Amino acid sequence: MGQSASELPADTLANAVDNACHGVVTHITIKNQHAAAIVPESTLAMSELLAVLLTNEMAADALPAVLPAAFPWAGSLPDDHLNAFAGELREAVVAKSHERVERVLTDWQAVADVRAGTRST
Repeated sequence: MGQSASELPADTLANAVDNACHGVVTHITIKNQHAAAIVPESTLAMSELLAVLLTNEMAADALPAVLPAAFPWAGSLPDDHLNAFAGELREAVVAKSHERVERVLTDWQAVADVRAGTRST
């Protein structure tokens, strides 16, 4: 938005304030560009729940089997790759490192794309 706050319509400012009240203002990175974002509290709660679940061995053991449902591109990965992907993703999530999670997802999607023949090395 190229307008200053004083130039924005009142309803836009009111909506922004309302949104901020129902979420957390944070920064995200999309294609190496940093941007401010309002993340709903429910998304943060889901993230926290996932981190706690993945500290449980039984829940963590199920991760390789569910990855292709969450990330369809992971369907091209053999079991040993799914296990490695799950291990790296678990470590990143439990460490609460969004940058590591992003890197793990990006790297493993590239591996899956090469295996599926949709990307060359």
